[in-house]
Amino acid sequence: MHVLALEPYYGGSHRAVLDGLVASLSSRGIAFELLTLPPRKWKWRMRGSAMTFAEQARALADAGARWDVVFASTFVNLAEFLGLAGAAVSGVPAVVYFHENQLLYPTRHTAEWDYQFALTNITSALAADRCLFNSRYNRDGFLDEIPGFLREFPDHRPRGVAERIAAKSSVLPPPFDPAPFDAVPVVRGNLPRIVWPHRWEHDKDPQAFFAAVDALAAEGRDFEVAVAGQAFRETVGFMHAQAAQLGSRLVHIGEPGSRRAYAALLAGADVAVSTAHNEFFGVAMMEACYAGCAPIVPDRLAYRELYPPSARYASHDQLVTRLRDAILERPEPATARDIAMAYTFDALADRYAQVFSEVAGSRT
Repeated sequence: MHVLALEPYYGGSHRAVLDGLVASLSSRGIAFELLTLPPRKWKWRMRGSAMTFAEQARALADAGARWDVVFASTFVNLAEFLGLAGAAVSGVPAVVYFHENQLLYPTRHTAEWDYQFALTNITSALAADRCLFNSRYNRDGFLDEIPGFLREFPDHRPRGVAERIAAKSSVLPPPFDPAPFDAVPVVRGNLPRIVWPHRWEHDKDPQAFFAAVDALAAEGRDFEVAVAGQAFRETVGFMHAQAAQLGSRLVHIGEPGSRRAYAALLAGADVAVSTAHNEFFGVAMMEACYAGCAPIVPDRLAYRELYPPSARYASHDQLVTRLRDAILERPEPATARDIAMAYTFDALADRYAQVFSEVAGSRT
């Protein structure tokens, strides 16, 4: 089977999942042709990648390439791609994978042009033969929001859209590679360590994390903090200013230089924390669980279906309490590894292979 994969934002978890599928499904007789773009300017990727990929697909088809399935991320306008690629993909069924969706994405500035990104998600879902979502929260939230969004149309409002998409939608979590974490030992230091493994952006709410650890520092608690997320040009200064207030408690800041360094950082931590207001799955938290950390996550978003109540908090005060308890009585290493074991490539590869097989045969 030959799969044409389209990923305009080839970085982070998008890249990790796609690369892992290429590696793990090759032994199952599935070969991938990847069309990718660097992970920059996601809004421009959603607007323009279909034109770029369609031109590339036509050139490959002219050279003799043929595919059984198109596998696209939601940063591609799939409907545009299929139309522009034309005969190169004629009759080839398509799968769209929702790492996220723009109907639920928290925006700070709403303007009329923002509607286009949600519409891209909707038209891609309509054009696909199968829609895969990384969590029930992602799928159900997307479907629930569609009717209200379409009522914003001034006239000619489409009907039955959510129902048509729901009929071909299912949940298939994003797998992660456990190998880097298996390769490093779990070595804990003398002090409890709290890690925040997220990119430094508003939807991950780093301020809430620092408010919690600052409160514990003000109590005189002895602990360490590692901030392992990626910072961007417009946020790196603020990130370092916030972290500097922790003084000697701060043992790491910034994105580690390699996967091994990242795995070692997680393996040396006791607790991994999320403060996100936007999370459709959260691969970083799942990797932290596998590496040995106890998770502390907000009682919202996809976390409700992935983590037990004992790992969730509902307020700032509860977060501080959970962290204080972890400092006073350090959790045993690998207490949450069983949660993460269900999401490795070994655990999920067969399910992906089955979907591709089903979709490839759906038009024959």
